[in-house]
Formats: sequence, C-alpha cells, structure tokens
Amino acid sequence: MLRKAFSNRFRGDNPVDHRMSRTGPSLVDQLFALDNRIRYVAILDRNQRLKESRMRSNVPSLTPEAYDRKFMSSVPPLVLDALQQLEAQCGQLEQISIQYQRVDMVFFSFDNQIVVLSLEPGPMEPIWRKLRDTLGLPVRG
Repeated sequence: MLRKAFSNRFRGDNPVDHRMSRTGPSLVDQLFALDNRIRYVAILDRNQRLKESRMRSNVPSLTPEAYDRKFMSSVPPLVLDALQQLEAQCGQLEQISIQYQRVDMVFFSFDNQIVVLSLEPGPMEPIWRKLRDTLGLPVRG
C-alpha cells in the first residue's frame, strides 16, 4: 500500500531543471560539495530501495551503519506517505525539514529518487537555497 500511495511528486515525475551534472562526480559527491554541514547522504530509487548511503569521511556517525541503512530505507518513504495524505487539501508537498538537537535532516525528490541529507545543526534556509540553485528544487524565498 505504501508504494501505491507514493505520489508522483516524490517519484520524481515532476519536471525539474536538473543543474547538477549527470556525468562526472556522483550525485552524492556533488551534494557533499554543496555544504560542509552535510554529514550523510542517502538516495532511494523510485521503488524505495536504498541505492546509496554514505557518511562524509572523517565525520563520526551518531548511529550504527546498519541502523542508518534500515532507517533510511523505511522512514523517509513512510514519512512522505503520511504527509502526502494532506496534498488534496494543502497542495503538493515540496520538501521536508526535520531538526533534532544534534542533527538536521532534509528529504526531497530529485531525478526519480528520494534524497535524504543529514546535516550539522544550523539554519536551514542556506541549505535549501543551495539545493534550489544547484538542483532546481522549488524552494520559497
């Protein structure tokens, strides 16, 4: 049921100005290059399978790697599915920010994938602006 309810928006079926290179460095490497606050990147395919999961080198994880992989392959799709239940009333879901005391997280769709970033705590607006400017994400402001 989760896969069935997974909306086209987070499958990446929406038109986006893809400014990041499809050749050269991987998407994960390009995302790490955007900002030093980015600690971890996970990429899930349109079937919600974890394609890549990587910590920034020399940055200790707050959780064990096995837990990271299990969490990333289940929680972002579940959260997106739950929040998308309000799209008929509130409009299309664009992105999600989660702020913990020790880490920030963002979820968004890009190129038929779900991208999850874990970041050092701090203001979210500069991160969203960089993502807008490099990936063409619909970010306000």
